[in-house]
Amino acid sequence: MVYLEKIERGSKTYYYITKNIRINQKKWTKIRKYIGNKPPSKEQIKKTIEEIEKEALKKGLTKPISKYTYLSNEEVEKLQDLTEVFKKWYGKLDSIGKNKYDEDFIVRFTYNSNAIEGNRLSLRETSMILTENIIPAGATPNDYNETINSKDCYEFLKKYNGEFNQKFILKIHKLLTQNTNCKIIGNYRDHEVRISGSEWIPPAHNKLKEEMGKIFHWYYSARNKLHPVELGAVLHNKLVRVHPFADGNGRTSRVVMNWILMKKKYPLFYIELKDKINYYNAVEEGDKGNDSEIVHYIAKLLIEQHTFKSKKQV
Repeated sequence: MVYLEKIERGSKTYYYITKNIRINQKKWTKIRKYIGNKPPSKEQIKKTIEEIEKEALKKGLTKPISKYTYLSNEEVEKLQDLTEVFKKWYGKLDSIGKNKYDEDFIVRFTYNSNAIEGNRLSLRETSMILTENIIPAGATPNDYNETINSKDCYEFLKKYNGEFNQKFILKIHKLLTQNTNCKIIGNYRDHEVRISGSEWIPPAHNKLKEEMGKIFHWYYSARNKLHPVELGAVLHNKLVRVHPFADGNGRTSRVVMNWILMKKKYPLFYIELKDKINYYNAVEEGDKGNDSEIVHYIAKLLIEQHTFKSKKQV
């Protein structure tokens, strides 16, 4: 909070611009600048406030104001750096190297995304299906088809040049759930649902087209305003809150999130099964109206998964 102070000492009056800064929940500090013994002009006030802001930043009392809605300038800079490094690295790979990288990514993405939703295949079994066309002993038809579907969906995304709309998201859902236990494939649910372990209650099925229409409208109003990571993460949360499908909501939302990054030439990512609780916590914060948690969570994953670590010298 910045304000003008007028202090009288004897017959004299002194004017100060003061900023109160919260250090923690119980402690405050202030920066005060003397500006003379006469009421200051608007220009004086503006200039003094700028000086105070610079001093607060220099002392580490405040953080730079971000140009972005959710991400800090530092986060965006790291994301931009890793994207440039990734582009150069990936661009130097030959066709065999690119195929191996893409293959490894889709195996890891498929395994983790499906496992979060209860698929029982291991990472090795997922790889056997996707890279060797081998059906592991004991694999159920549902687990197998969910795995194949994920790769088919990824191949579709690589060729898709259209926009985010109802036809697109229903196509994604159909590709991910065909030949599985999902009862309604490639269409919105026709019944009410509850999310296991969550207090959030999704909208009634007869409100889905209206709610999805709001999401499409939001996307087109936000796509040129938000950073790609912000756009993808918030869109993900909006989709899982509405829960438009009978099954496959999480898988569909995570695919759409990666599609936005793919569209903007960012590297893709996956949420690991072992980190499921942190992922769910970020989603639940969104249910409470705080989408910043999922944005920072996804940014952190991207930075961790695409930071090239140099080998130790021996």
